[in-house]
Amino acid sequence: MSPDILKAFFRMGVFVAGTSGLLLFLVKRDSAEFVITVLSLCVGLTLLGLVSLVIWYTNNHG
Repeated sequence: MSPDILKAFFRMGVFVAGTSGLLLFLVKRDSAEFVITVLSLCVGLTLLGLVSLVIWYTNNHG
């Protein structure tokens, strides 16, 4: 996989996780927005984890 594509996905993951991490402190805990913020944080962290796993795998087995 191209390193530029992995960089782009990593940057997207950082943006999504960072933005939703900051919004956790601004949104009321008993609202629907809080649930969406937590879910988007999970998506961002999952994306970061998957990109890191692909990078680790290609460096060790490539």
